[in-house]
Amino acid sequence: MRTGSLTLIILLCGLSAPLKAIETLPYQVLATQGAIEIRRYGPHLLATVQVAADFDDAGSQGFRPLFNYISGDNAGAEKIAMTAPVLQQADAPSEDGQWSVSFVLPGVLDQQSAPAPQNDAVQINQQSGFVVAALAYRGSWSRKNYAQHEELLLAGIKQMALSPCGAPLWARFDPPFMPWFLRKNEILVPLCSKPEL
Repeated sequence: MRTGSLTLIILLCGLSAPLKAIETLPYQVLATQGAIEIRRYGPHLLATVQVAADFDDAGSQGFRPLFNYISGDNAGAEKIAMTAPVLQQADAPSEDGQWSVSFVLPGVLDQQSAPAPQNDAVQINQQSGFVVAALAYRGSWSRKNYAQHEELLLAGIKQMALSPCGAPLWARFDPPFMPWFLRKNEILVPLCSKPEL
């Protein structure tokens, strides 16, 4: 490997370190099988927008109004800390359909203390706790990369004799400027009931 390339990789890894300090949605690992984790998430608050777009464009279209909301486009003109992950979920099973794109709001906020959005497209919703099967992977945000890992996760769920319950959630942890090979992604599939594992 050339010295310049190695230096660039070390620099990029160093730059990614501060990003790990942002708040992430907490969970409890109930069980693991290979790369798949069964997790329990507690109640949490989401800021969500609905967009009509294809898989690749939905995140970009949803990101801007959500980022504006946490940057002060809200009733209190408050700045809200960025958290991870950004969530994307299909509202309808189609190639070019409706998607929900969500920011997880910091744990110190609840539905009463979260400032009201100025943009009517942004909705604040309290989510109850739920159990998911999760598969983490690194790499690009392409539909092909997502589909390959979704197939692995669904096959693992079937092998574990668990029942999916609802559309998968795609979780992205890194900003767009992060090199594709460093990006952390996850697919979360809600489960209909707590697994007996």
